[in-house]
Amino acid sequence: MPPRPQPIPPELVARAFSTDDAARVGVTKRRLQGRQIRSLGRSLHCDASAPVSWEAEVRGWMSILPDKAALYGRSAARWWGMPTSDDGAVVHVVVRQGAIKPRKRPGLQPHSGGGPVTVVRGIRVTTPAHTFLDLAADGDPHLLIMAGDDIVGRNLATLEEIYDVVHEATGRRGIVLARQVAPLLRTGVGSPMESILRWQMLEHGLPCPVVNPEVYDDVRGWLARPDLAYPELKLAIQYEGDVHRASRKRWQQDIVRDEVMRDHGWEVIRVTAAQLRRPWQLCQLIRRRMRAQAQRLGLVLDPVSLTVVG
Repeated sequence: MPPRPQPIPPELVARAFSTDDAARVGVTKRRLQGRQIRSLGRSLHCDASAPVSWEAEVRGWMSILPDKAALYGRSAARWWGMPTSDDGAVVHVVVRQGAIKPRKRPGLQPHSGGGPVTVVRGIRVTTPAHTFLDLAADGDPHLLIMAGDDIVGRNLATLEEIYDVVHEATGRRGIVLARQVAPLLRTGVGSPMESILRWQMLEHGLPCPVVNPEVYDDVRGWLARPDLAYPELKLAIQYEGDVHRASRKRWQQDIVRDEVMRDHGWEVIRVTAAQLRRPWQLCQLIRRRMRAQAQRLGLVLDPVSLTVVG
């Protein structure tokens, strides 16, 4: 009967560890090649039978990289808790120009350059404003406006700090997109999908809506706080995510809110994820409702900008 395999030392369970870490607790290089241990990279390993979180994997990589390495791009955004499409399959790091860049390995993508870094939960990471700039290199406006709204919404950086970083950057990949998106960022955005909705409206030629305005009746009684609105037209746009459908209480509150607004002359458009997949149709609907509201209220809309004239 073959001998029972020795258990993994407890110091190495549920985390990523380097070859040197393993050697310090008596795990040989030969044992690292066995079935009990899974390779995450050339010098990084984990217990094959225990799940390793993305955060633990990041800590493992950073423990074997040079001190000047910092999380970068989507990995930095994820570490900050920003909305991102990063799936954790690759950890992106950056080192300053002139420093020795680590080799690219399975699961690790090094970059050169980068801006200022700070330490968050013990890990070096690019600052939020520079993370915004780095994300622009991916060329995804949805990712960029979601992250930017989150940055200013959680006070990770101010709008002015983002403007300064974007203004000072020159000759960088994605700088045109960063300069296009930065002036459109807003505080108080309720969800990443609301950010995408606002971007699609702007991309399809609609004027920028107001984010989360406080709506009052004629005697200053509070009515509602819609996600997006054109107050002059009394037109509100609400994004209905899954939480609105799954929560009975939230669903009932939404119905009451919309009926109260309509009773005070407002039109309410409710938007779902399915509509975001057909932005042209959605924006055509919003245009029609804007024109209908303008006619009902006796207002004149500029035919090109769709803003109220006079």
